[in-house]
Amino acid sequence: MNVIGRLLVLLLASGLAACTSLPDKNNIPVTEVEHTFYFIYREWHTSLMLDATTVARYSRHMQAEAAGRQFVRIGWGDGDYFTGRSKSVGTAAKALVASRYSALQLLSYNSSPFAQIPADTYVPIAISDEAMRKLIRYLDDSFALDTHGQLIPLPAYLEGTGHFYKSRHDYGLFANCNTWSGRALQAAGLPVRSAFKLTAQSVFEQAQQISVHQQAIGLIGKDSLPRPE
Repeated sequence: MNVIGRLLVLLLASGLAACTSLPDKNNIPVTEVEHTFYFIYREWHTSLMLDATTVARYSRHMQAEAAGRQFVRIGWGDGDYFTGRSKSVGTAAKALVASRYSALQLLSYNSSPFAQIPADTYVPIAISDEAMRKLIRYLDDSFALDTHGQLIPLPAYLEGTGHFYKSRHDYGLFANCNTWSGRALQAAGLPVRSAFKLTAQSVFEQAQQISVHQQAIGLIGKDSLPRPE
């Protein structure tokens, strides 16, 4: 079996293992929740969407993206593949073992984006103000900075993909966009497991269970719930 084949087997095994890793309901936040953010799942990628006003208030590096907007969406991935410089299968496979650099993607919206996002691919999650501050700190800490302490912009090779910035993290088989997103949830104090949760589905299912529990006890209002197509 070649290298790519072995990697696919590992990814499949991680996806199967994810079915047994559900959050501990006793550790799901149920009090003093002041903020709602959204966890989004698309094919093999996950990202987070936050209220832009909150991002502008607490973030060190994303104020410009959030100014005058309603939502800010952020994700992380291999630099060459994520920015659209190369979308080949070879580039995706190479990124797992020999990524040159990683990138953060920022998409900002001046109106509600939910009409363009399938309802079954995102969930709202409620957290406290302290948890939101910690989540945004984790996101801020993912940016690489130049010698002057400024963000390092990267080119976007495809239209409508927002802005990209260099990240300080290393991308690889066991540190991909989904483990990064899982650690973001952990930074917010949510009871998820990110180690060896390499697929989007494995992380999304945990976020979904947290959201379902919070909805069941009335923490998340109907205006925050996904709307049917």
